[in-house]
Amino acid sequence: MRVTTGFVTTLAVLMATVLAPSAFAQGTFPERPIRYVLHVSPGGATDVMARKLAIGMEKALGKSVVVENKPGGRGATQMVEITTAKPDGYTIGAVTSSHIGAFNQTLKQFNVDSVDWLAGLVTEPFLFVVQKDNAITDMKSLTAAINAKPGFVVSGFTRGAGSHFAWEMYAKAADVPRRNVNWVPYDSVGDAVTAVLGKHGQTTVAYLDLIKDHVTAGNIRVIGTMTEKRMSQLPNVPTLAEQGLNVDTAWQQFRGIIAPKGIPEPIKARLFDAVEKSMAAPDMKKYVEEASLTLALMKPADVTAYARKQDDITKEWMKTLGLAK
Repeated sequence: MRVTTGFVTTLAVLMATVLAPSAFAQGTFPERPIRYVLHVSPGGATDVMARKLAIGMEKALGKSVVVENKPGGRGATQMVEITTAKPDGYTIGAVTSSHIGAFNQTLKQFNVDSVDWLAGLVTEPFLFVVQKDNAITDMKSLTAAINAKPGFVVSGFTRGAGSHFAWEMYAKAADVPRRNVNWVPYDSVGDAVTAVLGKHGQTTVAYLDLIKDHVTAGNIRVIGTMTEKRMSQLPNVPTLAEQGLNVDTAWQQFRGIIAPKGIPEPIKARLFDAVEKSMAAPDMKKYVEEASLTLALMKPADVTAYARKQDDITKEWMKTLGLAK
């Protein structure tokens, strides 16, 4: 079969014409503003951090990063926005541990593989706390109090939440009989903390950002941290491991960024680079420290693996607690 020089030249030109838009789009990305879709209302911790992150990303990308609040349906409204958008890098979204819990309960039409995971940002470890006048001073005395008699009241977030699973991990490690515990659910971790302050429950599982003012004022005492090592903000509080309790410290609240499934790798890398630069900015570092967060910057492959592990843990505990079949 003979192929003329003219035919080869024409074919090359046609291929270049077809491929050029894609290559050009990736090489010059972004060419227009990027949407940063949140699952929460304005003013909360996730919203505040997203807006600060967006400012840094704008500087790195040279284009606007516009935060859009799409609350509703425990993340359903946001997830629809993200999963129906084009995977071209112009739509990204905030993600937290609550998404994974929702995927296994109320948002079963989605799962961790419904989106691309672009970056891990920060984590918030779980803390075990009591009211200042409580006789419980550490995890050992907590276990003793629970084992003493049935009816020990724990003020907690809704069953199936991350803090609930953290409690169950402790209970399993401490061999605490579930029948002795009365888990009283509240609408939020903040409400559970308020209940402990009011002595309506003896303990709860919370985050430092929620309780630090109470700790400073001396109204709440932290008796254990679910971390690998002691927190810099709480140097005198031993970890659960230091107190003889073997728990999975990978189980923490986290915040990250997701996007529509199928974003080209060059664009994904460009977005992560912007996130990395934003997280390294002095203003962002100051925010992370003041908010009592732990920097946990993860690349796409790493945060994807992390999310799948969190999903596996969620499924395991939901089944164990009878929250899923």
